[in-house]
Amino acid sequence: MSNGRMKGNKVVKFLKQQFPCNRVLVKRIFKSTVHATVAFIFCLIPKVRERLGNEPAMLPLIAVIVHPGRRASATIQGAVNCITGLLFGLAYSLLGRFIAQRCLGNSWSILTEREQYHSHYQRFESALAILAIFEMAMLFFHGWMRSVSHHYFSIVFPLFLVVHFAFMAPLTESPATIAKAFSVPFYLGIAMSIFWNLLLFPEFGSTYLGNATVDALNEIHKSIDSAIEFFISIDSSDPSLLMYNVEPISLAKLLKLKESIDSKVSNCTLVLDECIYEISYPYVSPSELKNVIQNFKHLCMYISALVNACQLEFILLGREKHGNIEHDLLKIETEKEMSHADSKRLLNVLRRMKGPIYHLHKTLSKSIYIIKVALAYSHDVNLKNVQIQEIFSDEVFPSYKLKKEIPQSLDFEQYINELENAVIEFDLKFREEMIHLDENLLTPKDEMFLLSSFLMNFKETTNSVVAIMKETKNIFEIRKKQEAKGWLKGKSLWFNFLRNYEDFKKWVGGTSHSRNITESQSLNGGVIENNYRPPADMAVMRPHAEEEEVLSQQRANYVNFEHSEPNLPQTTKFTTTDSAFDVSSSSTKEKKSYAFKNRLSYWLIKSLIFCDSFYNRNREHFRFGLQVTIALMLASFPMFIPKARQWYIDIRGTWVGFVCILAMEPSVGGTFWVFFLRGVGVVIGAAWGYLSYVAGVHQTNPYLETVITIFGAVPGFYFLLGSPYVKAAIIQIISIYIVMLAAILPSNNQGSILANFGKRCLAVGYGGGIAVIVQVTLFPIKARDQLNEEISFVAGCISEMEMLVASGLEGQSLKSSLTEDRYQRSSRISQSAKSALVRATAYKGLTRQEPRLKGEYTELENVFTQIIFIQRQIIDRMDNIVLLRKQYGSAIIEELNHLVYPYRRQFVASIACLMRAVQEAIINKTPLPQFVPSARIAHRRLINKVRETLKVRYRSQIGNLRPREMVDLYQHDNASTEEGAEYEGLSMVAKRPARNSLPPHEYILKEKFLSWNASTAAMEEVIEYIEELVELTKILVGVNEFKYGFLSRPLYEDWAADAVVGFEDFVNRKKQDNQARYPSPYTHSLSSAISEGDENSSDAELEREGPVALNADARFDPDGIDLAHIASHKSKNSFEVQSLPKGFRKRVYSIGSRIAAEENLTNISKTRTLGDTDDQAIHDNSDSDEELPLALKRMISKTR
Repeated sequence: MSNGRMKGNKVVKFLKQQFPCNRVLVKRIFKSTVHATVAFIFCLIPKVRERLGNEPAMLPLIAVIVHPGRRASATIQGAVNCITGLLFGLAYSLLGRFIAQRCLGNSWSILTEREQYHSHYQRFESALAILAIFEMAMLFFHGWMRSVSHHYFSIVFPLFLVVHFAFMAPLTESPATIAKAFSVPFYLGIAMSIFWNLLLFPEFGSTYLGNATVDALNEIHKSIDSAIEFFISIDSSDPSLLMYNVEPISLAKLLKLKESIDSKVSNCTLVLDECIYEISYPYVSPSELKNVIQNFKHLCMYISALVNACQLEFILLGREKHGNIEHDLLKIETEKEMSHADSKRLLNVLRRMKGPIYHLHKTLSKSIYIIKVALAYSHDVNLKNVQIQEIFSDEVFPSYKLKKEIPQSLDFEQYINELENAVIEFDLKFREEMIHLDENLLTPKDEMFLLSSFLMNFKETTNSVVAIMKETKNIFEIRKKQEAKGWLKGKSLWFNFLRNYEDFKKWVGGTSHSRNITESQSLNGGVIENNYRPPADMAVMRPHAEEEEVLSQQRANYVNFEHSEPNLPQTTKFTTTDSAFDVSSSSTKEKKSYAFKNRLSYWLIKSLIFCDSFYNRNREHFRFGLQVTIALMLASFPMFIPKARQWYIDIRGTWVGFVCILAMEPSVGGTFWVFFLRGVGVVIGAAWGYLSYVAGVHQTNPYLETVITIFGAVPGFYFLLGSPYVKAAIIQIISIYIVMLAAILPSNNQGSILANFGKRCLAVGYGGGIAVIVQVTLFPIKARDQLNEEISFVAGCISEMEMLVASGLEGQSLKSSLTEDRYQRSSRISQSAKSALVRATAYKGLTRQEPRLKGEYTELENVFTQIIFIQRQIIDRMDNIVLLRKQYGSAIIEELNHLVYPYRRQFVASIACLMRAVQEAIINKTPLPQFVPSARIAHRRLINKVRETLKVRYRSQIGNLRPREMVDLYQHDNASTEEGAEYEGLSMVAKRPARNSLPPHEYILKEKFLSWNASTAAMEEVIEYIEELVELTKILVGVNEFKYGFLSRPLYEDWAADAVVGFEDFVNRKKQDNQARYPSPYTHSLSSAISEGDENSSDAELEREGPVALNADARFDPDGIDLAHIASHKSKNSFEVQSLPKGFRKRVYSIGSRIAAEENLTNISKTRTLGDTDDQAIHDNSDSDEELPLALKRMISKTR
């Protein structure tokens, strides 16, 4: 007995995992099933059927397409779109039929089509040709609009239904009959859908918007608390030292919270867009939440940066334990810069900052809870949905379970001031703690980058919460004001539909979020909490013009003639003066003729250029429009042939076109997958319709057959509303009713139930097969190519964002490191890149469904998965860099740019070259080049230069540093200062007396410098991800590397040092001797004082110094050992070999001889570059064997 119960529990658990369901989904399935069943019953009642016109079967069809299993706003939106398509389709079909009937003459209403075929064949043929032309124009428009945006699918599909079925109707029917047949069933079904949606378990978008907003805030609150607790508690090995009630969550769970926040905030935005179609009756308008939801965007970016800082801290402290992992091709071990940081220094700083961070966190968490309570109260959200974060051990927040428990005099201003004062107090304590630290702990190093990243994003998270609190305060005051008027007067009727031109544009073109919705998502009713799985049948296509608009590297290949005027050439023949001669009449005519020809050629060229540009921008739309047109005409061409028209009507030819157009997708993989789904859905639905009809004993028991259809419709609506298989489910439900009504409704082509079952299966085989054949053979669009395009596009976006952030690369002085125009462009590029990554994920799934001849796709899919993940991480880091740069600027760019711009330029160029190489390699499927620049080395050189700059600029003040108590600088409001000498705190700007330069601690703690530190931490992660991206690209397309020889492996310093026995000890001994003989000018005693004049001239000294090498402390010593020289040029006293023949030596140096070109070197070419070169290498003209590269020399010595 117990074994049976255990097996039963396992089965139930398995079914719950495979078929998840919740209360909301059950309600929606119930509403949809009731709606479809009532529509089917109406078709069975003769008196109702007479009112529906000649096409009563359209009623259950439209009942499935415009189903009530959605929120009220989404149902109204679908109804409006469907009505729009029906109106245009009916008008278009009536126009086509009117012109065709004119071809038949006056006999169109007298003679039947069979009589027209025998009596007036040519007229009948001309009439059908007119219908064919109108059909092709409609099909091309249908395909074009579906390619432009899936937002238009709910408009153009009803248009296709009306036109296609109306053209199949006999030409003898009057326009009134056609209008009734294709309007009454559709409009009745739409009205019933809205009725059942509002009557049975109504879901209003305005109410759901409040729930979605509170739900998103719950996730945001949890993420902030978890990230801050993780960061400051990771070093507490003793549980008694923990400052929170609960232990910090794992890093894996913390990283998953980022995706959860993004999905919930995206859901809020979609629901907000839906609310423009809804009429609501609450106290507060749903549009009041618009500003709150918009603030979520930046807040999510800062929270993501906090989580990233926790990840870096985890790497630094070495908590991750790596076991013995088997060799995997996709396991790319990239060296983490943060792993080389000093964890003890970070822990030393973190112990001092733990208290201030904890107290600000406590105030911040309390403020977020008040926001959630106020929004839940204002928008009638159940307070049980508001989560309470009970993680603080020393304070208990007030909790409210009922609305009456909320105090009427909730002082929001007090909470806002409390949070702002907490930020100011945090600034002061931060500076007071940091000023006691040693100067070495504050210099630009990896641990300082990590700390700055956390602190700056923590502060900006707090500022974003303050902004949300102010918006929430206004909403709460509006609710209290309206509530004071009473229940009847306080509530208002909020009409949000098409209130202004912006709403009209959203309705016509869709929003930026709705453009990313697929056709399946528009049909299944949107997101259901804890049950939503993204549809896997297709993806949204990226507009071709977006690449030219977003990326500056894509230049237009035509001349802009918009504002140019044609320049007519002036010759001496037409240049006249009064004193010379008069122009004759023939010359005047010739001049006018020449001007006319010139202007005509100008407009002709402009027209041709416009056509070329229009085609290039819309060639994907042209392609899919032609595919739809050709496929549908191949599937339904018999209806336009006089001899085959009646036969096509007898086999239910309209079903063929219906299935064919639903199987057509913009890609080969999508068409294969949808054809399979449609086939399965049609066979199951038609079989269930046959079963229902037989159960009703051939229409003798309509009650039983109606009940049987319900058992087939419920699973169909489950898969329609709660699974990715939307298109299989929708055609399965339609097939149940269509097959039955074809045998039930009296008509000239009624047929038996078995014949209709066969015709339905024939339609899916014939129509779907034609769709697949056309998609494969005619302009095939492979999902793999589209995946490559999206990944390549994102690589270009990353390069473009880096170029926008990197301003002042020519050394010019800048007041602002990131202008508003650059920020807006960067935001647009970021949004485009994120949309491209969503499309790439969908294309990755579609690629698996395409037929392949080159082997298994599983390994390649794993590579693409990692590439998409890495690109998403890079975009997140770049977003954070842009936000910090816009908010605080950059001290390095604004104040030290004239000293470090060569290093910044080299670093930016390295990233641009890498991303360009990846972009072209993926899109063109060509191997990467042999040598690519190292962004890591360029970035490290930049950091070394900044570090040396700070040492030189403040070396006179470092020795005089003494720990001191901080003064509340915010009390000095009357102090004056000059621009460039102001003291900037972490949250407020406090002014101090003017002076030439800031003390080093104050400069390093300056907001602009902390912002640069934080962005540097993010940039180091970007570099690491880019290196992984390059390695993954090599797996996909390969790389042009040397297979053998000394160029097949890098000749680095470490490799050269390891090649010599006992070389490291020798080098260390020589370095000690060199340091004793040649002390570094930067290691002066900290107690020495230098005059103020030396401080002012420090910039000039740095400019004369020039660039520094990767090893910043390296100094040239004639007697010393240069590792770079050994690795690439010489090796003294390493090998004793005989002199080589002169001819062989010349052949060796013919590869790329440095000696041969020595005579032509100029002084400019001999100047030191960013590397630490050896001056002796330029002037050494020895012919000894010591000049050979080390690897080649070893090979030669072995051969001897």
